[in-house]
Amino acid sequence: MSFAVYSLADTHTVLSHPQVGKGNLHRDGVGKIVISRSGDLSSHTATADGYVVVNRLKSENGSITLEVPQNSAADEFLRRWARYLQSVQATEEFAASTLTIRDTAGGLTITATGVTPQKIPDRTWDRTATNLTYTLLAASIREKEVGFTTVATTMSGQAV
Repeated sequence: MSFAVYSLADTHTVLSHPQVGKGNLHRDGVGKIVISRSGDLSSHTATADGYVVVNRLKSENGSITLEVPQNSAADEFLRRWARYLQSVQATEEFAASTLTIRDTAGGLTITATGVTPQKIPDRTWDRTATNLTYTLLAASIREKEVGFTTVATTMSGQAV
């Protein structure tokens, strides 16, 4: 019998900017991370006589959605980062952020560069705290496998 292990607790998420610093978002309660690619990897062009041309496209941009608890350290860092980018005068600093997501259980590292906030999240005040959704845009999102561990066991339950 074999199985795979998933653990959000073993996913390290770090947002860094040269002037704002590093936010270790994984230590501060990131509740959900969604990566959405904007571009297609391929398309097909069909001619009138039925000939199909396969187009290989290069697109690395996309968006990253982070859900963080309201008033958490992650929320505070992301707000400070977004406010800094709103006020920065130097254009080259606006897209100088990098987001690295390292999934140690799944053996995957995702590096997003040219990261900017799409907008500052909506805020809710209620009887209990809620999660805030930060949507970030990235000029480049690259994925690299760094080793995936599958544990195989015998019928008696011992690891092979």
